[in-house]
Amino acid sequence: MDKTVLGIDPGNYSTGFSIFKISGKRHRLVSSGTIKTSRKKPENFRIIYESLEKTINEFSPDEIALESSFYGNNPQTIIKLGEIRGVILLLAAFYKLPVYEYTPQQVKNAITGYGWAKKEDVYLMVQKLFNVKPETNDEADAIAVGFCHCLSKNI
Repeated sequence: MDKTVLGIDPGNYSTGFSIFKISGKRHRLVSSGTIKTSRKKPENFRIIYESLEKTINEFSPDEIALESSFYGNNPQTIIKLGEIRGVILLLAAFYKLPVYEYTPQQVKNAITGYGWAKKEDVYLMVQKLFNVKPETNDEADAIAVGFCHCLSKNI
């Protein structure tokens, strides 16, 4: 059965996304990018919502793979990230798309073979595996999230 997966790396001012087409045990990266937002809170929620909605309408994903929150040193950062995740989860609910969450360690392990890899390592492996040059680390992370989902579903 063919499937389309939307991989998302949520960020306060830069959210990465990827689209994978899956056919049998084969997966192919179709598209990826970065949604850049302003520093104005209500505005960035709208930008992320509308950009991801456009992506959903264009590619009709069957599932969403989302990098889960992690504990950081700054509680404000976690709160802001939670707000962005809320926007994404609301969009998924409106489109009745199941959401699968993966920790940063799961994503890094899937793409590099080491759960504590650095961002640069993730970026380099994404470049090598998919022959792409992501615009940002967020885009590379979103590709890694989508890939992690493909592997976890035994695809």
